[in-house]
Amino acid sequence: MVEEKIENLIRGLIDGLEKKDGDKVLSFFADDGVWHAPEGEFRGKVELARYIAWQTSARFGDVKFEDTGIGIVVKGDKAVYEYDWEATVEGTRIKMPGVCVYKFRDGKCVYHRSIVDRLSGAVQGATGFIGKRAVNAVVDQVETGLR
Repeated sequence: MVEEKIENLIRGLIDGLEKKDGDKVLSFFADDGVWHAPEGEFRGKVELARYIAWQTSARFGDVKFEDTGIGIVVKGDKAVYEYDWEATVEGTRIKMPGVCVYKFRDGKCVYHRSIVDRLSGAVQGATGFIGKRAVNAVVDQVETGLR
């Protein structure tokens, strides 16, 4: 039953992000909760509120999460969620794979780590000659020897 409850908490958090309801998202976190993200580490309700406000801002339009791979797997008070994140950013539709890791205590998230493939997002979102060239140079460097 605990595992089902944790999955429902994660689904509620995702719903809040999709609906741009920052208060709802913040309500899933403990007062001492921490969110590790590519953009930085956010500790406690004040920092979490700032980060969530940015995530639910108008900058990201029509946000959708889609379960992929293993979806949500819960074991005890810990969970992993594999997904595709899709949104419109500055007029461009971007889709990036991601994984989140969670730890819960007393029905609240105390630890959340987001890992997303920002390079694939950059490839999709790069605009203009210089932007595209810069992103492609990074991709070429990262993938050296692969092809």
